[in-house]
Amino acid sequence: MTTGYLALVLHAHLPFIRHPEYPEFLEERWLFEAITECYVPLIRVFQGLYRDGVPFRVTLSLSPPLISMLGDPLLQERYLKYLGRLLELAEKECRRTSGHADFNQLARMYRERLQEVWDTYANMYQGDLLGAFRDIYRGGGLELITCCATHGYLPLIRTPEARRAQVHVGTDVFERVFGHKPPGMWLPECAYLPGVDKLLHGCGIGYFLVDTHGLLYARPRPRYGVYAPLTLESGVAVFGRDPESSRQVWDRHTGYPGDYFYREFYRDIGYELDENYLRPYLGPDGIRVDTGFKYYRITGPGGEKQPYLPDRARERAGDHAANFIYSRTAQASLAAPGMDRPPLMVSPYDAELFGHWWYEGPMWLDFLCRRLHHDQQAISLITPSQYLEQYPADGPVDLPMSSWGDGGYNEVWLNPSNDWVYRHLHRAESAMVALADLNPGAEGLMLRGLSQAGRELLLAQSSDWTFIMRTGTAVEYARRRVNQHLARFNLLAEMLSRRELDEAPLARMEQLSPIFPHLNYSIFSSHFQVAGTYSGNSCPVLMLAWEYPPKTVGGLARAVHDLSVALARLGDEVHVLTCPAPGVSSYRLVEGVHVHAVPEEGLNAEDFLAWVGQLNQGMITLADQIISRGTKIKVVHAHDWLVGEAAREISHRHGLPVVATIHATEHGRNGGIFNSLQHLIHGREEELTGLAGKVICCSRHMAREVRQLFNQPADKIRVIPNGVDLAALGPGAGVRNDYAPGEKPVIVFLGRLVPEKGVQVLLRALTTVAEAYPGVSLVVAGRGPYEEHLRQLAGELGVSGRVDFAGFVNDDGRNELLARANVAVFPSLYEPFGIVALEAMGAGAPVIVSDTGGLRDVVEHGLDGYRAPPGRDDLLARYIIEILDQPELAREMSRRAWQKVLTCYNWSYIAAETCGVYLEVIK
Repeated sequence: MTTGYLALVLHAHLPFIRHPEYPEFLEERWLFEAITECYVPLIRVFQGLYRDGVPFRVTLSLSPPLISMLGDPLLQERYLKYLGRLLELAEKECRRTSGHADFNQLARMYRERLQEVWDTYANMYQGDLLGAFRDIYRGGGLELITCCATHGYLPLIRTPEARRAQVHVGTDVFERVFGHKPPGMWLPECAYLPGVDKLLHGCGIGYFLVDTHGLLYARPRPRYGVYAPLTLESGVAVFGRDPESSRQVWDRHTGYPGDYFYREFYRDIGYELDENYLRPYLGPDGIRVDTGFKYYRITGPGGEKQPYLPDRARERAGDHAANFIYSRTAQASLAAPGMDRPPLMVSPYDAELFGHWWYEGPMWLDFLCRRLHHDQQAISLITPSQYLEQYPADGPVDLPMSSWGDGGYNEVWLNPSNDWVYRHLHRAESAMVALADLNPGAEGLMLRGLSQAGRELLLAQSSDWTFIMRTGTAVEYARRRVNQHLARFNLLAEMLSRRELDEAPLARMEQLSPIFPHLNYSIFSSHFQVAGTYSGNSCPVLMLAWEYPPKTVGGLARAVHDLSVALARLGDEVHVLTCPAPGVSSYRLVEGVHVHAVPEEGLNAEDFLAWVGQLNQGMITLADQIISRGTKIKVVHAHDWLVGEAAREISHRHGLPVVATIHATEHGRNGGIFNSLQHLIHGREEELTGLAGKVICCSRHMAREVRQLFNQPADKIRVIPNGVDLAALGPGAGVRNDYAPGEKPVIVFLGRLVPEKGVQVLLRALTTVAEAYPGVSLVVAGRGPYEEHLRQLAGELGVSGRVDFAGFVNDDGRNELLARANVAVFPSLYEPFGIVALEAMGAGAPVIVSDTGGLRDVVEHGLDGYRAPPGRDDLLARYIIEILDQPELAREMSRRAWQKVLTCYNWSYIAAETCGVYLEVIK
């Protein structure tokens, strides 16, 4: 009777190393050694178990780089040459050691093993090891799973699009080779980041693995620890590594591979025999390398070693297999009484441990499978998929970020030895997303260039390079690979941006990095994610907002409008409840959005708070009418405190969850709470955040403000920025050519005329700018109660003749102003987000903003604009002059800013994230 289950999961992976530009390349030997010492021996073990009628269940992850290399004709040819040289060396070693019985026995053993490898690789499978694994899978003993495209370390990949590309490409490569979707995925370095499971779900992946602490720290805590899988909200299952079984194999001090009778890895004739004798078998330029001919056993901790005894090592492998089974039986017996199912012990290992690092590993695995079948009944081998079929996983749970690296988190892949790579990788990610968004449906040379740019980015992201830098083994090679792929990517990105693609360097890159020939660059597009992530999860929503176009007072109206339209494009049914606007019907369907206005006759109170009460009552009535007609509303989305009363009552009457977006706070606008009205508004903001299941803030600054002011937990708040509709900025947006100021440069400000917008600071700065550019003028577009004061201030400063107070401008007027602007300036003293700054960036105008609030998230100082400390007119003037003095700098900043808007502030992507929040509160 089965007491417990054991899931052996082997992860086979090597970085993509292929150098056709050299007749022989040192690092290609990593693959050749793994084939000889690990992959072929494992295949022979599985074949032997089939031959002898021994059932087994093992899970094997084959990474896409390894799949690509195993199937590459060039590397297959080079491997046969490598193997032929080893067979030649084996013959020489048999002759050389003829006078030493122990060593001669070992030389003959190696000759026999190498001949077996040749027979399997060259004769049986004609170099097609993927076919060998496919055959074993079809026999039913092997569950094959995949890994990410290039083993990219997901927690340190910045953009969701690039993370998605790693997952999707990895899945696609597997499916093309093996003809079916992989049931599971080995996350690179077992590193999980919240949200990755949704990407796996989108690819049809059923499960993944994390290290022990990654599962134990789940919320809620798992009732069975690591002895059973859990599910996340996406429906994807997660398995945790069993520390006991892992320790017995992995631990360098107490694990099996350290047994004194096992072969010593670090004594190889490649470093010990005469160089002239070894020359044909060494690396390029005569570099001493491992040959695989190792004649000593571990012996003990000291330097003196005794000859290796194969029969004694084989005996120890059998003993260790028996001990492993005994330990698992005892472990399962202790865990089983507290469970309603047999405990599962998940034992994940790097496949290369078996045979390469631990020479006896394949032998141990063979003994283990045979003893489990013949000698006992308590422990059974099983795959993760089979366990899930028999025992549904608990959940849903939330998982924290984790990895199986030293320390359990990011330290191995992010430390002083390798941290320099990430600023380059992150910029390349953003550039790749922008290129994919800019070039939908590319063909011909553009298609080839975009796809190769994607390959170069994926290859640069490999976690192997930063791991090697950390361990110090082949640091120069790892650095060179990162720099090469980034340099190629940057060259391609520059040519693609200018539509001036040179086929010669592109063809050379395709030759050097032919991985993923079917890669579709659109996988990096922000639009691609929208199409696949939330399908089938429609969220009919009531959107409550006190302003909505054509009634526009501030940025809230535009944000709610653009979000609503984007949600409707996703397939959501969106009903906006808002104020009436003169000459506009009380109900209208515009761009797929149902807009319901509270009847104007119901809003007749002169007192502000009484008017707010009437507005909320009108919204409640409209909601009742909409729902009574059979509309299946699932969530109420309230924007700011003015609609909080309606949100609460609608939620109560109809049992609907509430999401609240806080665009700004009364405390933040005024720098504190100073009177009774402000205190009342502050209290209503607090009530709304307390009512909401989730609170959306448009910037990290606003998230901190909401947490601190209203004592809300961090996990309740989601930061989702506002966006920009680039199409609304005009056909020439982002494609400006003339940044030179000429004789009369134009500075533009757009926004409400209130003290916190900082126009008074800009007027003071204008006096300094005018000294450098006497023809300069400032256009102030907008209305507000502070306008008269600003006009007076302009007169006092002597710049009134240079300032045009243009009043309110519509979209066309805004676009015209930004097209004329040499620089757009937003000197806010308080700014929760600053959507108008994004619009300026999207229109291609150089921008200068205050280093405050949400503007810090929007502009990266010196890269895509400038940030001046709030209130510092001297620095504001300095940055304006610098932009005017350096048109090339202005052009480059504007290009980067436009790409950022396109990549990070796309309403389609923002709507998808918002829909994800809806799903959270609904579930």
